[in-house]
Amino acid sequence: LSVMRQQGANVIELAVVPTFGTQWLLPRLKDFQQRHPEVTVNLTNRTRPFLFADTPFDAAIYYGDADWSGTQSQWLMGENPLPVCSPALLDGEGLLDAKRIASLPLLQQTTRPYAWRQWFNGQGLNVPGDMTGPRYELFSMLAQAAMHEMGVALIPPFLIQRELEEGRLVVANRHVLSSDKAYYLMIPERKVESASLRAFRDWLAVQAQQYIASRQAETPSRLL
Repeated sequence: LSVMRQQGANVIELAVVPTFGTQWLLPRLKDFQQRHPEVTVNLTNRTRPFLFADTPFDAAIYYGDADWSGTQSQWLMGENPLPVCSPALLDGEGLLDAKRIASLPLLQQTTRPYAWRQWFNGQGLNVPGDMTGPRYELFSMLAQAAMHEMGVALIPPFLIQRELEEGRLVVANRHVLSSDKAYYLMIPERKVESASLRAFRDWLAVQAQQYIASRQAETPSRLL
């Protein structure tokens, strides 16, 4: 299968964090295929860093900092999650203050264990139960749990645009969780001269810049 996959095309084996891959990258990937029909991009889910030497991957998109030994990084975008929940959970209250959110079940993200603590601390609150609640590894799981009225989740709006537009999820509070971490494209130093990877990196950087510009141009209510 490995030999067959490599035949007849320039192939990029890309490791990608799952929800980012399905919600943001895949809807745009057709544009890259049209611009570079000679390149095939294969996607595989990976939620944490790894050693490129131990895997078949040519590059990775992950969330964190750029400190990944033996690689070159391309900054893509920040995360900026907001508290979201089912409209039924609000019960007509509209936007909730941080103390009211602290009284609701807090859905936790496995790879962001301190997210809620940082969000509450950013508003000057110390909430004893800020790290308790069911844990889910993927943002897509958090979104499903929130839609089914299981609690409030911190999710980047760009990963749940459809759910927000359709009203299946609503923003419970407009305070953004800021972070120094971001989404990066990581390429091993031994592969940075690959023409296919350079084309993909340049295309991806433009797509991210265009997305950020489009979000900034919209009104705050539409952005959320």
